[in-house]
Amino acid sequence: MFSIETLFIAFSLSMDAFAVSVSIAISSSSLSWRQKFRLFFHFGLFQFLFPLIGYYSIEVWHLNLESYSGIVAGLILVFLGIKMAMDGVKDFNGKSNIENNDLTRGFSLVLFSSGVSIDALSVGISFALIKKSIWGLSILAGVITGFVSFLALEFAERIKVRIDGFSKLFGGLVLIILGIKTILF
Repeated sequence: MFSIETLFIAFSLSMDAFAVSVSIAISSSSLSWRQKFRLFFHFGLFQFLFPLIGYYSIEVWHLNLESYSGIVAGLILVFLGIKMAMDGVKDFNGKSNIENNDLTRGFSLVLFSSGVSIDALSVGISFALIKKSIWGLSILAGVITGFVSFLALEFAERIKVRIDGFSKLFGGLVLIILGIKTILF
């Protein structure tokens, strides 16, 4: 059920969640335990569900969504990165709206969780095409992603340096670069 190959795939799927978690933690004034929990729980949950969705979209409906997944994930990350960077620029101008901009709730949380998990959808599709069981990978991907996201949030909270809106701008730029990389590669 769990092979070394599956472990490596699950770990590699968690790297987008690591980068996004660091960006969110750096760009936020301070994250409560509840906000951290929402992030790492949802990142892990989506990383568990998306391979299953990809797998069963092929098995049941014979859909092939793999060619679009990188573009969709990249566009989501670029969109969120632009929004975060613009908030950072507003902070430079003294128009901060941090209290009303909780990135760990609602639509932002769904977009972040989907954006870091779309590559897992492609892996699920690939597993269906080669007739390999998906459940072991889904479980490992969810658990590892949740754990890696938690570690990333803790790491970023300890290293961040706040200089007005710089951290938000930096976090947004990281997401934009990650999104462009996802679209192109």
